[in-house]
Amino acid sequence: MADRLKIDGTELDRFFRDLKKAQESFTALQEALRAPGADGLGTDDLDRACDRFQEEWHYGAKEIAEQIGELTDITQKAKDDFREVDVALEKALEKARSRGAGR
Repeated sequence: MADRLKIDGTELDRFFRDLKKAQESFTALQEALRAPGADGLGTDDLDRACDRFQEEWHYGAKEIAEQIGELTDITQKAKDDFREVDVALEKALEKARSRGAGR
């Protein structure tokens, strides 16, 4: 029974790597938005649009990066807790089997 309850550690590890990459991307975006404006990129309209984007997305990028980090931590804890329960269940089932065999 316990073998049907196992988690796929490989897939979870891939998920954690993807979350880490996403967090790093948003952190890099946040850092880029802190950089000096894009003045001189093109027309005044383009410069204003770039400034508006930086103002509007600076906070959002920071929040998303933090939330991805929190999601990673929560998911890792769930994985660890599930593994702990799986091990305890396997031990309990083995103990029950050995008692049944001893009768």
